[in-house]
Amino acid sequence: MAIQVAATRTAMAAYYATQAPWMAIFSTVPSGGTPGTELSGGAPAYARKASNWGTATNSAVVATPVAHDIPAGATAAGIGFYSASTAGTFIDGAAVTSQTFASQGTLAVTATFTQA
Repeated sequence: MAIQVAATRTAMAAYYATQAPWMAIFSTVPSGGTPGTELSGGAPAYARKASNWGTATNSAVVATPVAHDIPAGATAAGIGFYSASTAGTFIDGAAVTSQTFASQGTLAVTATFTQA
């Protein structure tokens, strides 16, 4: 059942943002509630970044682009959201256009959550 009241959908999108404050990059795509394989290493070292969600409007919330340091030889195939900057609870994830980094680089991700 789709939620019919726009204000309720917007409130749910805002709640999602409060639960998913940290963004991770995965070398594999998250599936069925299981996170992907999170990247590590590099110089500067890979680390989760704050999601930087904006204000929810029109049943959606959008994060300001976040640039992640990606180590040489890594492939970015998915993103995930966690409750903490390290460890924490896996909240959600999605596929991204797979990109392999021959050398150290950055990947900027703009995330959007839409409540239907």
